Amino acid sequence: MNLILHNAKIFPMEKVGESFVASVLIEGDKISLIADLASCQAACRGKYELIDLQKKALLPAFIDTHTHFSEYAKKRKQVDLSGLNSISEIRTRLGEFRQNNHILPAWILGGGWDKNCLDFPEKFDKTLLDEFFPKTPVALFSKDYHSRCCNSAALKAAGINVSSPDPQGGKICRDAQGEPTGILLETASELVERYIIPLSNGETKHCMTETVPELHGFGLGSLHSMEVSAGAQVLEEFCQISHALRVCRHFYLDEFEAMAASGKKSGDGDDWYRLGGLKLFADGALGSQTAAMFDEYPDSNGNRGILRHSEEELLDLIEKAAQNGFATSVHALGDRAVFTAIQAFQKTKKWDLPLPQRIEHVQSIRAEDIPKLKNSGAFCAVQPVHLANDVDLIERHWAHTKEQAYSFRSLLDVGIPLGFGSDSPIESINPFWGIYTAITRKKALNPKEEPWLPEQRITVWEALHGYTLGAAAASSEAGLKGSIVPGKLADLIVIEDFTRLPDEYWLQARSLLTIVGGEILWREGV
Repeated sequence: MNLILHNAKIFPMEKVGESFVASVLIEGDKISLIADLASCQAACRGKYELIDLQKKALLPAFIDTHTHFSEYAKKRKQVDLSGLNSISEIRTRLGEFRQNNHILPAWILGGGWDKNCLDFPEKFDKTLLDEFFPKTPVALFSKDYHSRCCNSAALKAAGINVSSPDPQGGKICRDAQGEPTGILLETASELVERYIIPLSNGETKHCMTETVPELHGFGLGSLHSMEVSAGAQVLEEFCQISHALRVCRHFYLDEFEAMAASGKKSGDGDDWYRLGGLKLFADGALGSQTAAMFDEYPDSNGNRGILRHSEEELLDLIEKAAQNGFATSVHALGDRAVFTAIQAFQKTKKWDLPLPQRIEHVQSIRAEDIPKLKNSGAFCAVQPVHLANDVDLIERHWAHTKEQAYSFRSLLDVGIPLGFGSDSPIESINPFWGIYTAITRKKALNPKEEPWLPEQRITVWEALHGYTLGAAAASSEAGLKGSIVPGKLADLIVIEDFTRLPDEYWLQARSLLTIVGGEILWREGV
């Protein structure tokens, strides 16, 4: 069935501020015509459903440039400690999980804990987990996914003990006697990875099916997902069968040799599932104080974070990836890590790759490095919603360099391409909250707060571009989606006419109609 959306206030997103009232003819999975209603009706080949949008805003469906979608979906069947601020609350949640799962899985997985918010962070360790799960291995990611808390059974399964050395780029936290506490930082958390028994493919696919309607309610039609190999096959099958979500999947270093041998390249795939690039880590995260900085973290005995690759190592990996037809996405949060990634991209050959070279996050960048970033040609995938929850952490750990944090205005002003995302499940996948944060920079999404570093605010048009046409460029798909143009994919959403509403609208905004591939997949109020 074809669709005609009429009486629509169309925001094509090809030009800043452009809008007009017209009708849109959708035939199959493409936008066929934008014109008056009579012209769309005359041009339509076959039957159609006519939908009156009553001058509500018609936008391209949103694209999230950085998620961990499988992990987000699997939260439905795992331990979720998100938002818990006390050891008492964690005890209750662990007890509920044990009580609600009479037959425990082979490994108990999940996470969401944040030591920066806990009343007694030193009490969150293997001893606490052993109390509830003395025999079943437990491995719980921190909120930022740069640490794991493991119980004794998990440490034993991975062979981690008092004599285990810290791996390069990581740390095994220990007590006064040298015994591992169960907290594993950065690459140390990867020591348990190959021993973990994840959810089955069937369970994972079921979680994805239950999660996608939530994404459609947020106006999302596409996303990029940083996926370990175990979840990639399930995700590809889900996308190809469901035709409900478009995904560009990026892979990690441990899969590089197999990817290179397969003959696959970045950009391979179709409109539903596309192969992205190699995902590398230059450093850790602010929450774990492992983001690599030039200056020390306050009261940290000299801690400057963890630089997981030197510039030479990054350059070598980027070059090897490019030689095999893969673009590279480098995770870099701290100013030293961002500088290291920029230097590597500046020195690499200018390969003709199907996808852009990328730096992920760029949460702290020195002013003098912004022109270097521009010169490097790297695309930046950033997550405004992180800012809403990071203000207190920045004031605590980066106070002396806080003017470097989340410099969206400075990056855009010199023409550095940005694509917006969420880093879900680390932060909310809701792009409306990302828009609100980018345009207001208010802590904790609180309208009563003063804007934090207000000079770095951006306009609503720039924020929308970051989730649409800008995000489409992150996978070299700006010719396929991201704007409302005849011939492009019919991935569209309907929201209220935001131009007539205060900024706070974005805090409660929802998609009223979500169309992906010409099919109505979400409808609420239209």
